[in-house]
Amino acid sequence: MNYFISLGFSLLMLACNLKKDLNTPSNELLSESTTQTNEIKEEYIMIDHAELNYTLAQTTTSMSAKEVMKLYYPQEVESQEGNEILTIQEKALENGNIIVTLIHDNFLDDSLKGEKHVMELQLNNNKWSIVTLKKNWKCWEGRGHTNWGIEPCL
Repeated sequence: MNYFISLGFSLLMLACNLKKDLNTPSNELLSESTTQTNEIKEEYIMIDHAELNYTLAQTTTSMSAKEVMKLYYPQEVESQEGNEILTIQEKALENGNIIVTLIHDNFLDDSLKGEKHVMELQLNNNKWSIVTLKKNWKCWEGRGHTNWGIEPCL
């Protein structure tokens, strides 16, 4: 009898998880597993990039992948107070696309420590288009998660 109860409970949990995955809009949440076993799986919130793609399609000047990220995230570090850091890195993928990662760290905020924005770009006919745009964040120690994730900071 306990076997059937356990089996029924397991099937119910599996069905709930499948239903939750099917009901999660693809533009809100993305879980990304990494290729290295020692890295932690990160979750991201997907960002609507249709308007930015429209702007890029109208652009007549050539831009670098990092300049496209700056078009999306134009903020600059204005003071050295608090050791605020803004870094942008790019990496070419095997399919020819470019991943641009912007990390804005050490915010002058009491709970949010930093944000990470990840943009995948594709170059067609000398014009960039955004394939995906996502972000996550981390909190200051004692104010929530200190690894990259999407849970609110306190």
